[in-house]
Amino acid sequence: MTIVKPNSQKNESAWKLVFSLAGIALVASVIFCGFIYSKTVGLKHEISSHKESVKAERTANAELKNDLFKMTDPQMLEAIAEEKGLVEDKNPQWVFALLQ
Repeated sequence: MTIVKPNSQKNESAWKLVFSLAGIALVASVIFCGFIYSKTVGLKHEISSHKESVKAERTANAELKNDLFKMTDPQMLEAIAEEKGLVEDKNPQWVFALLQ
């Protein structure tokens, strides 16, 4: 005796297609997430190294500002003026250039 099951192969092939596509999507999403994670970790390390260089530059900037403030200290400027023989003019006469 032969048992006939019409449409049974159509349902099986449809389910195979659905599961195959779901498996492919799952594998692709895992690979994509791994790629994104790798890029994120790389960027975090790059940011960390840039933070160190910014910290070093801030220190150098602070030292330069300190040197500048030392050079423009009013007492230092007065000492330089005395050393060069400069005197303070009590009534300065200003000359302004008129732009025409």
